[in-house]
Amino acid sequence: MSSKWSVQDVVLLGFLAFLFGGVFMGAGFLYAMLSAALTPLGLAPFANEILFGMWTMAAPMAGMLIPKKGSSILGELLAALAEMLYGSYFGPGVLISGFFQGLGTELGFMATKYKRYDTLPLIYGAIGTTVLSFGYEYFKMGYGTFGIGMIISLFVVRLLSVFFFGVVMVSLVMKSYNRVQQLAGAR
Repeated sequence: MSSKWSVQDVVLLGFLAFLFGGVFMGAGFLYAMLSAALTPLGLAPFANEILFGMWTMAAPMAGMLIPKKGSSILGELLAALAEMLYGSYFGPGVLISGFFQGLGTELGFMATKYKRYDTLPLIYGAIGTTVLSFGYEYFKMGYGTFGIGMIISLFVVRLLSVFFFGVVMVSLVMKSYNRVQQLAGAR
């Protein structure tokens, strides 16, 4: 793995940011609908947690496709910027969230000293993303007003969402990507 960024890396990162900015916008619409549906049940905070993993996918995808230091943070930050520029009603706050999400994933690759690009750093990254983002949003979203059972429930749902989207889905995408790369190379 070269530590130098190529033009191809930068273009790919830009494409991922553009693509995931759109995914994040779509997740925002799903969030509004899910939050409205859960509000009468008193479970509106779970809307954010159920969908949270969708908002974190740019970081592990960037880290896997561009195996360079910082690619996860940059990928998530640029996708958050794209979401903001698309007109997200979450506004510029998505940049702060994107930083914590990207940093959490980056810590997963850092834990393997940037030598592994498989499921293990994705798992570490899912844990890092969940812990860092939940710590930030604990204060931002006022989770401290909830009882300990609710806080733990929100944390567990977030972890499951980040694990599903950031580990399971990203691994499936990477398997498909690698299969296509092999087929292309065989021709």
